[in-house]
Amino acid sequence: MRLRILWRYVALEYLKAFAGTLAGLCLIYLVVDYVDRAKYYVGPAWLRWVLELYACKAVLVAYELAPGAMLIAAGVTMAGLRRRGEYIALRSLALGPAHLLGPVAAVALLLGGAVMVGDEVGVGPASRRVDQINVERFHYWGSFRLFFGEVRWFRGRRHIYHLRQGSVAEGFSGVTLLTLSDDFRLAQRIDAERLEPVGGSVWKLRRGTARTLAGSTTQVERFEERDIVLDEDPTAFRIIKGRPEQLALHDLREQIDLRRNVGLPAERWVLTLYNKLAYPLGGLPGVLLACALTLRPGRRSFLTSALAEGFVIIIGYWALLVVFKAAALAGMVSPALAAWGPMALVAGAAVAALRRFAR
Repeated sequence: MRLRILWRYVALEYLKAFAGTLAGLCLIYLVVDYVDRAKYYVGPAWLRWVLELYACKAVLVAYELAPGAMLIAAGVTMAGLRRRGEYIALRSLALGPAHLLGPVAAVALLLGGAVMVGDEVGVGPASRRVDQINVERFHYWGSFRLFFGEVRWFRGRRHIYHLRQGSVAEGFSGVTLLTLSDDFRLAQRIDAERLEPVGGSVWKLRRGTARTLAGSTTQVERFEERDIVLDEDPTAFRIIKGRPEQLALHDLREQIDLRRNVGLPAERWVLTLYNKLAYPLGGLPGVLLACALTLRPGRRSFLTSALAEGFVIIIGYWALLVVFKAAALAGMVSPALAAWGPMALVAGAAVAALRRFAR
């Protein structure tokens, strides 16, 4: 019973420290962001749109800063226990650091799960709304074109498609189909005004020209309508525009398969899939490392040192994330390693620190 009271007390102290830390970090970030971008916020009813914009940004920032707030709050909690003499009292009762690390780690794990659920439910819609307001109301594009540009070239099993306009539901106009031979030579080119799905892998071409290449000769045939069986059915071209971080896990997995099947790059989407699982839990090893550093013997300036060490850990973890992400997008490491590697390194540092200091 007494241990239960202790665990509940430590957990509540950690939750309060986490809430205050996250609120403070989000407020600082949003104020700095507003000052940096205030010159773009002009036009009719600009205040209303800015308030909605930053309400959505607050959701994104809270998700991004939550792991960092977890580890800073852990250090602050441990520093408070030492400053008030509670840690010494526990040690006098033969209660080791595990009785403090246990509730903090349990709460951090629950917070990581909550962050993961928040990402699945609210972060995607908030991110899409931020892009929409920035572009439509304030004409601030940023990296919008990189993720929302039209995808018109696709590579199938035996064909290369250039679909200039349209969609799967309405059909495509201004179509070019390039048929490749087994030795990767151009065997046929079809240009048509329209390409419409009929059913399954059957498509209908309207008003076009087919050029068949056989050695040094070319046969040209014009047609009004022609049914053609392709390796790809209409679902293969349902590529969703937008940032991969804005997609739910189910949609993200589907888009990865679709992009791979039609020859589009999918590395960023695969990395995002792993990060949706790894990033919310990334604060847990940082929490253990921050606790171990705060509980080390002979420590002074508890709160100041806890804050400084927390920010150092965050900077180091962020640097690892950037390096591993760049390596994954360059094809030097796998997306799984890029997502879980930084967390594994911080976890190794936490284990080493716990063995040395928290005895």
